Amino acid sequence: MKRTPILVIAGVVALALLALFIFRGRGETVSGQYEVETSTVSRGDVARIVSASGAVRALTTVEVGSQLSGQVVELFADFNSEVKAGQLVARIDPQTFATRVQQAEADLMSSRANVAVQQASIARANATLAQAQKDFQRQEKLLKEDAISQALFDATERQLAVANADVSLAKAQYQSALAGKSQREAALETANVDMRRTYIRSPIDGVVIERAIDVGQTVAASFSAPVLFRIAQDLGDIRIDAAVVEADIGGINTGDKAVFSVDAYPDDEFVGEVEQVRLAATELQNVVTYTVVIAAQNPRAKLLPGMTANVEITADKREKVLRIASSTLRFSPPKNGPPVESNEGSARGQRNGQRGGRQGGGFAQQFATLGISEDTQKAITADMRKEFQAFQQLAQNPGAQFNRNALRQRRLAMTERVMKRHLTTEQFAVWEKQQAANATIKRVQAWQQNERGALAQSTLMLGLDDGENVEILRGAAEGDEFVMRVRLKTSDDS
Repeated sequence: MKRTPILVIAGVVALALLALFIFRGRGETVSGQYEVETSTVSRGDVARIVSASGAVRALTTVEVGSQLSGQVVELFADFNSEVKAGQLVARIDPQTFATRVQQAEADLMSSRANVAVQQASIARANATLAQAQKDFQRQEKLLKEDAISQALFDATERQLAVANADVSLAKAQYQSALAGKSQREAALETANVDMRRTYIRSPIDGVVIERAIDVGQTVAASFSAPVLFRIAQDLGDIRIDAAVVEADIGGINTGDKAVFSVDAYPDDEFVGEVEQVRLAATELQNVVTYTVVIAAQNPRAKLLPGMTANVEITADKREKVLRIASSTLRFSPPKNGPPVESNEGSARGQRNGQRGGRQGGGFAQQFATLGISEDTQKAITADMRKEFQAFQQLAQNPGAQFNRNALRQRRLAMTERVMKRHLTTEQFAVWEKQQAANATIKRVQAWQQNERGALAQSTLMLGLDDGENVEILRGAAEGDEFVMRVRLKTSDDS
Protein backbone atom coordinates (compact mmCIF):
# COMPACT_ATOMS: atom_id res chain seq x y z
CA MET A 1 0.00 0.00 0.00
CA LYS A 2 2.89 2.36 0.72
CA ARG A 3 4.35 1.73 -2.75
CA THR A 4 1.23 3.07 -4.58
CA PRO A 5 1.88 6.82 -3.90
CA ILE A 6 5.44 6.35 -5.01
CA LEU A 7 4.32 4.86 -8.33
CA VAL A 8 1.83 7.69 -8.83
CA ILE A 9 4.47 10.32 -8.13
CA ALA A 10 6.87 8.60 -10.54
CA GLY A 11 4.21 8.56 -13.28
CA VAL A 12 3.47 12.27 -12.84
CA VAL A 13 7.18 13.11 -13.04
CA ALA A 14 7.51 11.04 -16.25
CA LEU A 15 4.55 12.79 -17.88
CA ALA A 16 5.98 16.19 -16.90
CA LEU A 17 9.35 15.33 -18.41
CA LEU A 18 7.66 14.08 -21.59
CA ALA A 19 5.61 17.27 -21.91
CA LEU A 20 8.68 19.40 -21.35
CA PHE A 21 10.53 17.48 -24.06
CA ILE A 22 7.65 17.86 -26.52
CA PHE A 23 7.17 21.58 -25.94
CA ARG A 24 10.87 22.26 -26.01
CA GLY A 25 11.14 20.25 -29.26
CA ARG A 26 8.45 22.42 -30.79
CA GLY A 27 10.21 25.54 -29.76
CA GLU A 28 13.45 24.39 -31.36
CA THR A 29 11.60 23.49 -34.55
CA VAL A 30 10.04 26.89 -34.87
CA SER A 31 13.36 28.53 -34.24
CA GLY A 32 15.00 26.84 -37.21
CA GLN A 33 15.02 23.06 -36.96
CA TYR A 34 13.76 22.69 -40.55
CA GLU A 35 15.65 22.05 -43.76
CA VAL A 36 14.25 24.21 -46.55
CA GLU A 37 14.82 22.95 -50.09
CA THR A 38 14.56 25.58 -52.82
CA SER A 39 14.37 25.73 -56.59
CA THR A 40 16.28 28.40 -58.46
CA VAL A 41 14.87 30.44 -61.35
CA SER A 42 17.05 29.83 -64.41
CA ARG A 43 16.98 30.33 -68.13
CA GLY A 44 16.24 27.49 -70.49
CA ASP A 45 13.70 25.96 -72.84
CA VAL A 46 10.13 25.00 -72.00
CA ALA A 47 8.21 22.81 -74.43
CA ARG A 48 4.75 21.26 -74.41
CA ILE A 49 5.04 17.70 -75.65
CA VAL A 50 2.04 15.79 -77.03
CA SER A 51 2.32 12.00 -77.09
CA ALA A 52 0.53 9.93 -79.70
CA SER A 53 0.96 6.79 -81.76
CA GLY A 54 0.33 5.84 -85.35
CA ALA A 55 1.30 3.51 -88.17
CA VAL A 56 4.21 4.06 -90.53
CA ARG A 57 3.26 4.19 -94.20
CA ALA A 58 4.89 5.07 -97.48
CA LEU A 59 4.33 8.50 -98.97
CA THR A 60 2.30 6.93 -101.79
CA THR A 61 0.98 3.39 -101.89
CA VAL A 62 -0.75 2.25 -105.08
CA GLU A 63 -3.02 -0.76 -105.32
CA VAL A 64 -2.49 -2.48 -108.67
CA GLY A 65 -5.57 -4.36 -109.84
CA SER A 66 -7.07 -5.97 -112.92
CA GLN A 67 -9.93 -4.56 -114.95
CA LEU A 68 -10.41 -7.94 -116.61
CA SER A 69 -11.51 -11.31 -115.36
CA GLY A 70 -9.35 -14.27 -116.18
CA GLN A 71 -6.66 -16.66 -115.08
CA VAL A 72 -3.20 -15.45 -114.06
CA VAL A 73 -0.71 -17.23 -116.32
CA GLU A 74 2.52 -15.39 -115.47
CA LEU A 75 4.02 -13.39 -112.60
CA PHE A 76 7.01 -11.10 -113.10
CA ALA A 77 7.24 -9.53 -109.59
CA ASP A 78 7.23 -10.81 -106.03
CA PHE A 79 7.39 -9.41 -102.50
CA ASN A 80 10.06 -6.71 -102.10
CA SER A 81 10.65 -6.54 -105.86
CA GLU A 82 11.77 -3.13 -107.07
CA VAL A 83 9.77 -2.11 -110.13
CA LYS A 84 9.73 0.78 -112.56
CA ALA A 85 6.74 2.60 -114.02
CA GLY A 86 5.39 0.57 -116.95
CA GLN A 87 7.21 -2.60 -115.95
CA LEU A 88 5.29 -5.87 -116.50
CA VAL A 89 4.37 -7.51 -113.21
CA ALA A 90 1.71 -10.11 -114.20
CA ARG A 91 -0.17 -11.51 -117.20
CA ILE A 92 -3.82 -12.55 -117.56
CA ASP A 93 -4.66 -15.40 -119.97
CA PRO A 94 -5.07 -13.55 -123.34
CA GLN A 95 -6.80 -16.22 -125.44
CA THR A 96 -10.35 -14.95 -125.01
CA PHE A 97 -9.31 -11.38 -125.69
CA ALA A 98 -7.20 -12.35 -128.71
CA THR A 99 -10.27 -14.02 -130.23
CA ARG A 100 -12.27 -10.84 -129.67
CA VAL A 101 -9.60 -8.86 -131.48
CA GLN A 102 -9.79 -11.20 -134.45
CA GLN A 103 -13.55 -10.94 -134.56
CA ALA A 104 -13.40 -7.16 -134.38
CA GLU A 105 -10.86 -7.08 -137.22
CA ALA A 106 -13.14 -9.26 -139.38
CA ASP A 107 -16.12 -6.99 -138.65
CA LEU A 108 -14.05 -3.98 -139.63
CA MET A 109 -13.06 -5.58 -142.93
CA SER A 110 -16.72 -6.31 -143.67
CA SER A 111 -17.63 -2.74 -142.85
CA ARG A 112 -14.95 -1.41 -145.17
CA ALA A 113 -16.28 -3.60 -147.98
CA ASN A 114 -19.76 -2.23 -147.34
CA VAL A 115 -18.40 1.29 -147.68
CA ALA A 116 -16.92 0.37 -151.05
CA VAL A 117 -20.26 -1.07 -152.16
CA GLN A 118 -22.06 2.10 -151.19
CA GLN A 119 -19.52 4.18 -153.07
CA ALA A 120 -20.29 2.11 -156.18
CA SER A 121 -24.01 2.58 -155.58
CA ILE A 122 -23.49 6.34 -155.57
CA ALA A 123 -21.61 6.17 -158.89
CA ARG A 124 -24.37 4.05 -160.40
CA ALA A 125 -27.10 6.41 -159.14
CA ASN A 126 -25.23 9.40 -160.54
CA ALA A 127 -24.97 7.71 -163.97
CA THR A 128 -28.67 6.94 -163.98
CA LEU A 129 -29.40 10.53 -162.97
CA ALA A 130 -27.28 11.87 -165.86
CA GLN A 131 -29.13 9.73 -168.38
CA ALA A 132 -32.50 10.77 -166.95
CA GLN A 133 -31.56 14.46 -167.26
CA LYS A 134 -30.61 14.02 -170.96
CA ASP A 135 -33.86 12.17 -171.65
CA PHE A 136 -35.80 14.90 -169.93
CA GLN A 137 -34.13 17.65 -171.95
CA ARG A 138 -34.85 15.88 -175.27
CA GLN A 139 -38.47 15.17 -174.35
CA GLU A 140 -38.90 18.78 -173.29
CA LYS A 141 -37.85 20.02 -176.77
CA LEU A 142 -40.06 17.51 -178.50
CA LEU A 143 -42.99 18.53 -176.33
CA LYS A 144 -42.57 22.15 -177.42
CA GLU A 145 -42.71 21.01 -181.06
CA ASP A 146 -45.77 18.86 -180.35
CA ALA A 147 -43.74 15.83 -181.44
CA ILE A 148 -44.63 13.72 -178.36
CA SER A 149 -47.58 13.37 -176.12
CA GLN A 150 -47.90 14.92 -172.69
CA ALA A 151 -48.10 11.49 -171.09
CA LEU A 152 -44.69 10.49 -172.46
CA PHE A 153 -43.15 13.71 -171.19
CA ASP A 154 -44.65 13.13 -167.73
CA ALA A 155 -43.12 9.66 -167.66
CA THR A 156 -39.72 11.09 -168.51
CA GLU A 157 -40.07 13.71 -165.79
CA ARG A 158 -40.95 11.03 -163.25
CA GLN A 159 -37.85 9.02 -164.19
CA LEU A 160 -35.70 12.10 -163.54
CA ALA A 161 -37.20 12.56 -160.08
CA VAL A 162 -36.61 8.86 -159.28
CA ALA A 163 -33.00 9.16 -160.41
CA ASN A 164 -32.47 12.16 -158.07
CA ALA A 165 -33.98 10.17 -155.18
CA ASP A 166 -31.73 7.20 -155.94
CA VAL A 167 -28.68 9.45 -155.70
CA SER A 168 -29.79 10.78 -152.31
CA LEU A 169 -30.50 7.26 -151.10
CA ALA A 170 -27.10 6.02 -152.23
CA LYS A 171 -25.39 8.89 -150.44
CA ALA A 172 -27.34 8.19 -147.23
CA GLN A 173 -26.43 4.51 -147.40
CA TYR A 174 -22.81 5.52 -147.89
CA GLN A 175 -22.91 7.66 -144.73
CA SER A 176 -24.48 4.75 -142.86
CA ALA A 177 -21.68 2.50 -144.10
CA LEU A 178 -19.10 5.02 -142.88
CA ALA A 179 -20.77 5.12 -139.46
CA GLY A 180 -20.75 1.34 -139.32
CA LYS A 181 -17.09 1.38 -140.19
CA SER A 182 -16.39 3.81 -137.33
CA GLN A 183 -18.25 1.51 -134.96
CA ARG A 184 -16.23 -1.46 -136.07
CA GLU A 185 -13.00 0.53 -135.64
CA ALA A 186 -14.06 1.48 -132.12
CA ALA A 187 -14.92 -2.15 -131.34
CA LEU A 188 -11.50 -3.20 -132.60
CA GLU A 189 -9.81 -0.56 -130.47
CA THR A 190 -11.80 -1.77 -127.43
CA ALA A 191 -10.72 -5.32 -128.09
CA ASN A 192 -7.10 -4.18 -128.43
CA VAL A 193 -7.35 -2.22 -125.16
CA ASP A 194 -8.67 -5.30 -123.38
CA MET A 195 -5.88 -7.28 -124.95
CA ARG A 196 -3.30 -4.81 -123.67
CA ARG A 197 -4.90 -4.94 -120.23
CA THR A 198 -4.00 -8.59 -119.95
CA TYR A 199 -0.49 -7.21 -119.35
CA ILE A 200 -0.52 -5.91 -115.72
CA ARG A 201 2.07 -3.13 -115.39
CA SER A 202 3.32 -1.06 -112.50
CA PRO A 203 1.98 2.52 -112.60
CA ILE A 204 4.86 3.95 -110.51
CA ASP A 205 8.46 3.39 -109.51
CA GLY A 206 8.56 1.62 -106.19
CA VAL A 207 8.75 -1.57 -104.17
CA VAL A 208 6.18 -4.38 -104.08
CA ILE A 209 5.05 -4.62 -100.45
CA GLU A 210 2.22 -7.09 -101.06
CA ARG A 211 1.38 -9.74 -103.66
CA ALA A 212 -2.17 -11.10 -103.47
CA ILE A 213 -2.18 -13.59 -106.39
CA ASP A 214 -0.44 -16.71 -107.60
CA VAL A 215 0.00 -18.31 -111.01
CA GLY A 216 -3.15 -20.23 -111.97
CA GLN A 217 -5.42 -18.13 -109.77
CA THR A 218 -8.55 -16.73 -111.41
CA VAL A 219 -9.41 -13.11 -110.79
CA ALA A 220 -12.98 -11.88 -111.10
CA ALA A 221 -13.46 -8.22 -111.97
CA SER A 222 -17.23 -8.25 -112.39
CA PHE A 223 -18.09 -5.58 -109.78
CA SER A 224 -14.74 -4.18 -108.61
CA ALA A 225 -11.11 -4.42 -109.60
CA PRO A 226 -9.38 -7.08 -107.47
CA VAL A 227 -6.09 -5.97 -105.87
CA LEU A 228 -3.15 -7.96 -107.23
CA PHE A 229 -0.20 -5.97 -105.87
CA ARG A 230 0.48 -3.10 -103.48
CA ILE A 231 3.42 -0.96 -104.49
CA ALA A 232 5.03 1.64 -102.22
CA GLN A 233 6.45 4.51 -104.20
CA ASP A 234 9.43 5.51 -102.02
CA LEU A 235 10.30 4.01 -98.64
CA GLY A 236 12.94 6.67 -98.14
CA ASP A 237 10.18 9.23 -97.55
CA ILE A 238 7.62 7.92 -95.06
CA ARG A 239 4.54 9.27 -93.27
CA ILE A 240 3.02 8.53 -89.87
CA ASP A 241 -0.71 8.96 -89.28
CA ALA A 242 -0.74 9.73 -85.55
CA ALA A 243 -4.04 9.79 -83.64
CA VAL A 244 -4.10 12.78 -81.25
CA VAL A 245 -6.90 13.16 -78.71
CA GLU A 246 -8.96 16.33 -78.88
CA ALA A 247 -7.58 17.65 -75.57
CA ASP A 248 -4.05 17.78 -77.04
CA ILE A 249 -4.78 18.88 -80.62
CA GLY A 250 -4.74 22.59 -79.72
CA GLY A 251 -1.42 24.19 -80.53
CA ILE A 252 -0.28 21.53 -83.02
CA ASN A 253 0.47 23.25 -86.32
CA THR A 254 2.14 22.44 -89.61
CA GLY A 255 5.91 22.49 -89.21
CA ASP A 256 5.99 21.45 -85.53
CA LYS A 257 8.88 19.16 -84.74
CA ALA A 258 8.29 15.54 -83.78
CA VAL A 259 10.45 12.67 -82.58
CA PHE A 260 9.37 9.06 -82.59
CA SER A 261 10.56 5.54 -82.00
CA VAL A 262 9.44 2.07 -83.05
CA ASP A 263 9.51 -1.18 -81.11
CA ALA A 264 11.87 -2.74 -83.65
CA TYR A 265 14.59 -0.20 -82.78
CA PRO A 266 13.93 0.89 -79.18
CA ASP A 267 17.30 2.62 -78.85
CA ASP A 268 16.94 4.68 -82.03
CA GLU A 269 15.18 8.03 -82.20
CA PHE A 270 13.80 9.32 -85.48
CA VAL A 271 12.99 12.93 -86.32
CA GLY A 272 10.12 14.34 -88.39
CA GLU A 273 7.74 17.26 -88.56
CA VAL A 274 4.01 17.81 -88.74
CA GLU A 275 2.92 17.95 -92.38
CA GLN A 276 -0.85 18.15 -91.94
CA VAL A 277 -3.50 18.33 -89.23
CA ARG A 278 -6.60 16.74 -90.71
CA LEU A 279 -9.94 18.31 -89.84
CA ALA A 280 -11.98 15.11 -89.89
CA ALA A 281 -12.50 13.70 -86.41
CA THR A 282 -12.74 10.03 -85.45
CA GLU A 283 -14.85 8.96 -82.48
CA LEU A 284 -14.32 5.57 -80.86
CA GLN A 285 -15.90 4.71 -77.52
CA ASN A 286 -16.63 8.40 -76.84
CA VAL A 287 -12.97 9.33 -77.45
CA VAL A 288 -12.48 11.89 -80.21
CA THR A 289 -9.15 11.90 -82.04
CA TYR A 290 -7.70 13.80 -84.98
CA THR A 291 -5.15 12.50 -87.47
CA VAL A 292 -1.84 14.35 -87.52
CA VAL A 293 0.34 13.43 -90.51
CA ILE A 294 4.06 13.46 -89.72
CA ALA A 295 6.66 13.46 -92.49
CA ALA A 296 10.03 11.84 -91.92
CA GLN A 297 13.00 10.62 -93.91
CA ASN A 298 13.97 6.94 -93.97
CA PRO A 299 17.25 6.88 -95.91
CA ARG A 300 18.40 3.48 -94.61
CA ALA A 301 14.92 1.95 -95.03
CA LYS A 302 14.89 0.79 -91.41
CA LEU A 303 11.28 1.88 -90.98
CA LEU A 304 8.86 -0.50 -92.66
CA PRO A 305 5.21 0.13 -93.57
CA GLY A 306 2.85 -0.87 -90.79
CA MET A 307 5.26 -0.35 -87.87
CA THR A 308 3.74 1.35 -84.84
CA ALA A 309 5.48 4.63 -84.07
CA ASN A 310 5.36 6.24 -80.63
CA VAL A 311 5.41 9.95 -81.39
CA GLU A 312 6.17 13.01 -79.28
CA ILE A 313 5.15 16.27 -80.95
CA THR A 314 6.51 19.60 -79.74
CA ALA A 315 3.26 21.54 -79.82
CA ASP A 316 4.77 24.71 -78.38
CA LYS A 317 8.27 25.71 -77.35
CA ARG A 318 9.76 28.75 -75.64
CA GLU A 319 13.52 29.11 -75.83
CA LYS A 320 15.82 30.82 -73.30
CA VAL A 321 13.02 31.92 -71.00
CA LEU A 322 12.89 32.22 -67.23
CA ARG A 323 11.69 28.95 -65.80
CA ILE A 324 11.29 27.11 -62.53
CA ALA A 325 10.51 23.55 -61.53
CA SER A 326 6.78 22.83 -61.69
CA SER A 327 6.89 21.07 -58.30
CA THR A 328 7.73 24.41 -56.68
CA LEU A 329 4.24 25.70 -57.45
CA ARG A 330 2.63 22.80 -55.60
CA PHE A 331 4.29 23.68 -52.28
CA SER A 332 2.23 24.95 -49.35
CA PRO A 333 3.64 25.63 -45.85
CA PRO A 334 3.12 22.75 -43.40
CA LYS A 335 1.48 23.18 -40.03
CA ASN A 336 3.84 23.77 -37.11
CA GLY A 337 6.52 24.63 -39.63
CA PRO A 338 8.55 27.79 -40.18
CA PRO A 339 6.69 31.03 -39.49
CA VAL A 340 4.58 32.39 -42.31
CA GLU A 341 4.23 36.09 -42.95
CA SER A 342 0.80 37.18 -44.13
CA ASN A 343 0.37 38.86 -47.48
CA GLU A 344 -2.85 40.81 -47.99
CA GLY A 345 -2.61 40.61 -51.74
CA SER A 346 -2.03 36.87 -51.81
CA ALA A 347 -5.68 35.90 -51.59
CA ARG A 348 -6.60 38.21 -54.43
CA GLY A 349 -3.68 36.94 -56.50
CA GLN A 350 -4.64 33.36 -55.79
CA ARG A 351 -8.17 33.99 -56.97
CA ASN A 352 -6.84 35.51 -60.17
CA GLY A 353 -4.60 32.51 -60.60
CA GLN A 354 -7.52 30.18 -60.28
CA ARG A 355 -9.45 32.09 -62.90
CA GLY A 356 -6.58 32.21 -65.37
CA GLY A 357 -7.97 33.34 -68.71
CA ARG A 358 -6.67 35.80 -71.25
CA GLN A 359 -4.09 38.27 -70.00
CA GLY A 360 -3.47 40.23 -73.08
CA GLY A 361 -2.21 43.42 -71.47
CA GLY A 362 -4.85 45.61 -73.16
CA PHE A 363 -5.33 46.74 -76.73
CA ALA A 364 -2.47 49.24 -76.55
CA GLN A 365 0.06 46.46 -76.09
CA GLN A 366 -1.58 44.38 -78.83
CA PHE A 367 -1.54 47.34 -81.25
CA ALA A 368 2.18 47.80 -80.61
CA THR A 369 3.01 44.19 -81.43
CA LEU A 370 0.80 44.18 -84.54
CA GLY A 371 2.38 47.35 -85.94
CA ILE A 372 -0.85 48.91 -87.24
CA SER A 373 -1.36 52.57 -88.09
CA GLU A 374 -2.88 55.15 -85.75
CA ASP A 375 -5.95 55.52 -87.97
CA THR A 376 -6.58 51.79 -87.78
CA GLN A 377 -6.10 51.89 -84.02
CA LYS A 378 -8.68 54.65 -83.70
CA ALA A 379 -11.12 52.79 -85.94
CA ILE A 380 -10.74 49.60 -83.88
CA THR A 381 -11.19 51.50 -80.62
CA ALA A 382 -14.34 53.26 -81.85
CA ASP A 383 -15.78 50.05 -83.29
CA MET A 384 -14.96 48.18 -80.09
CA ARG A 385 -16.66 50.85 -77.98
CA LYS A 386 -19.79 50.62 -80.12
CA GLU A 387 -19.88 46.84 -79.93
CA PHE A 388 -19.23 46.91 -76.19
CA GLN A 389 -22.20 49.19 -75.58
CA ALA A 390 -24.45 46.66 -77.29
CA PHE A 391 -22.80 43.90 -75.27
CA GLN A 392 -23.45 45.75 -72.00
CA GLN A 393 -27.13 46.05 -72.83
CA LEU A 394 -27.22 42.31 -73.40
CA ALA A 395 -25.31 41.61 -70.20
CA GLN A 396 -27.76 43.73 -68.17
CA ASN A 397 -30.58 41.41 -69.19
CA PRO A 398 -31.58 39.57 -65.97
CA GLY A 399 -31.69 36.24 -67.76
CA ALA A 400 -28.15 36.65 -69.03
CA GLN A 401 -26.67 36.76 -65.52
CA PHE A 402 -27.28 33.05 -65.12
CA ASN A 403 -25.10 32.12 -68.08
CA ARG A 404 -21.80 33.87 -67.56
CA ASN A 405 -19.93 31.43 -69.75
CA ALA A 406 -22.17 32.28 -72.72
CA LEU A 407 -21.58 36.01 -72.09
CA ARG A 408 -17.84 35.45 -72.02
CA GLN A 409 -18.00 33.57 -75.31
CA ARG A 410 -20.08 36.38 -76.83
CA ARG A 411 -17.54 38.94 -75.71
CA LEU A 412 -14.66 36.98 -77.20
CA ALA A 413 -16.59 36.56 -80.45
CA MET A 414 -17.33 40.31 -80.49
CA THR A 415 -13.64 41.14 -80.09
CA GLU A 416 -12.66 38.68 -82.82
CA ARG A 417 -15.30 40.11 -85.16
CA VAL A 418 -14.03 43.67 -84.69
CA MET A 419 -10.38 42.76 -85.17
CA LYS A 420 -11.18 40.77 -88.29
CA ARG A 421 -12.94 43.77 -89.85
CA HIS A 422 -9.96 46.09 -89.47
CA LEU A 423 -6.85 43.88 -89.71
CA THR A 424 -5.22 42.33 -92.72
CA THR A 425 -5.11 38.55 -93.05
CA GLU A 426 -1.51 38.45 -91.83
CA GLN A 427 -2.17 40.79 -88.89
CA PHE A 428 -5.26 38.82 -87.87
CA ALA A 429 -3.25 35.58 -87.92
CA VAL A 430 -0.65 37.17 -85.61
CA TRP A 431 -3.41 38.45 -83.33
CA GLU A 432 -4.97 34.97 -83.12
CA LYS A 433 -1.61 33.49 -82.11
CA GLN A 434 -1.29 36.15 -79.42
CA GLN A 435 -4.70 35.26 -78.03
CA ALA A 436 -3.84 31.56 -78.02
CA ALA A 437 -0.62 32.31 -76.14
CA ASN A 438 -2.36 34.64 -73.67
CA ALA A 439 -4.95 31.97 -72.91
CA THR A 440 -2.26 29.93 -71.14
CA ILE A 441 -1.15 32.79 -68.85
CA LYS A 442 -2.14 32.50 -65.20
CA ARG A 443 -1.22 33.94 -61.80
CA VAL A 444 -0.04 31.69 -58.98
CA GLN A 445 1.43 32.13 -55.54
CA ALA A 446 4.91 30.78 -54.77
CA TRP A 447 6.78 30.85 -51.45
CA GLN A 448 10.14 32.37 -50.62
CA GLN A 449 12.15 32.39 -47.40
CA ASN A 450 13.10 35.89 -46.34
CA GLU A 451 16.11 37.00 -44.34
CA ARG A 452 14.24 36.37 -41.08
CA GLY A 453 13.70 32.73 -41.97
CA ALA A 454 9.96 33.17 -42.46
CA LEU A 455 7.99 32.11 -45.52
CA ALA A 456 6.35 34.82 -47.63
CA GLN A 457 4.21 34.61 -50.74
CA SER A 458 5.14 36.05 -54.13
CA THR A 459 2.87 36.40 -57.14
CA LEU A 460 4.16 34.89 -60.38
CA MET A 461 2.77 35.23 -63.88
CA LEU A 462 3.23 31.89 -65.61
CA GLY A 463 3.15 30.84 -69.23
CA LEU A 464 3.90 27.49 -70.82
CA ASP A 465 4.15 24.42 -68.58
CA ASP A 466 5.71 21.19 -69.82
CA GLY A 467 5.11 19.22 -66.63
CA GLU A 468 8.74 19.52 -65.48
CA ASN A 469 9.40 23.24 -65.82
CA VAL A 470 7.09 26.21 -66.14
CA GLU A 471 7.77 29.52 -67.87
CA ILE A 472 7.84 32.65 -65.70
CA LEU A 473 6.60 35.77 -67.46
CA ARG A 474 6.65 38.22 -64.56
CA GLY A 475 7.27 38.23 -60.83
CA ALA A 476 10.78 36.76 -60.59
CA ALA A 477 14.30 37.26 -61.84
CA GLU A 478 17.04 34.84 -62.76
CA GLY A 479 18.66 33.46 -59.62
CA ASP A 480 15.62 33.91 -57.35
CA GLU A 481 14.95 30.98 -55.09
CA PHE A 482 11.53 29.62 -54.21
CA VAL A 483 10.67 27.02 -51.59
CA MET A 484 10.07 23.59 -53.03
CA ARG A 485 10.03 21.44 -49.90
CA VAL A 486 10.36 21.81 -46.10
CA ARG A 487 11.71 18.86 -44.18
CA LEU A 488 12.06 18.41 -40.42
CA LYS A 489 15.66 17.89 -39.40
CA THR A 490 16.39 14.65 -37.61
CA SER A 491 19.19 13.69 -35.28
CA ASP A 492 20.97 12.06 -38.23
CA ASP A 493 21.11 15.42 -40.00
CA SER A 494 22.87 17.22 -37.17
